[in-house]
Amino acid sequence: MSKRLLRFVPVLLGAALIAGCTSPNPGALLNPGAANQQSGIDPVTNSEVVQGACPQVLLREGTAFYRTYQKGGDGDPAKVMHQASISDTTRQCRISGDQMIATVVASGRVVTGPAGKSGQIDVPVRVVVLDGENVLYSELQKQPVVVAEGGPAAQFIFTNSTVTFPATASRTAKMYVGFDPGPYDTP
Repeated sequence: MSKRLLRFVPVLLGAALIAGCTSPNPGALLNPGAANQQSGIDPVTNSEVVQGACPQVLLREGTAFYRTYQKGGDGDPAKVMHQASISDTTRQCRISGDQMIATVVASGRVVTGPAGKSGQIDVPVRVVVLDGENVLYSELQKQPVVVAEGGPAAQFIFTNSTVTFPATASRTAKMYVGFDPGPYDTP
C-alpha cells in the first residue's frame, strides 16, 4: 500500500463509525449477516430466550447416583434393586416479565441390581435454584423409568420446564439437579 492511501484509512474508519452510530441498527454495520438471523424468541411462550444470564446446571456431590435396596438391605451390595445415575444436564432460559423461567433437562440411566427386576421404577429428581443461601425454587418430582423385561438397563430424560425465579438473580443464582430420596413435601 502506498503512503498516500494509508493516510485515508483513519478517515474511512471514522466515517464508518459515524455512519454506524447514526444507523437505526448499528450492529448491522459490524455484522451485516445479523439482519437475516432469527430473533431469540421462544415460539411456544413468545418470550425472549436468554442464554447469557441463564445459570449453569450443577450436580451437588452425592446427588448424581441413587440406589434402592430390598427392605432391610440398606448398604448390602447383594440387595441392590436398582441404581440410577445422571450423566448429563442442560438448560434453557427465557424472561417473562420480571421472572426467569428455565427448562432444566437431565439425562441418565437406571441399571437393575442383583435383587432388581424389570418394570417401572420411579426415581426422585429435585431441581433447586439458590442465590447464596436463599432458596429461590425447589421442586422434587418422580421420574418414571421403565426397564424392559430381560433388559438390564434403561435410559431416561428428566425435564422440568417450570423452574421460575426472579430475573434479577439470574447472574448470581445457581441451579442444581440431582436425586433426592425426599420427603416430597420439603423445599
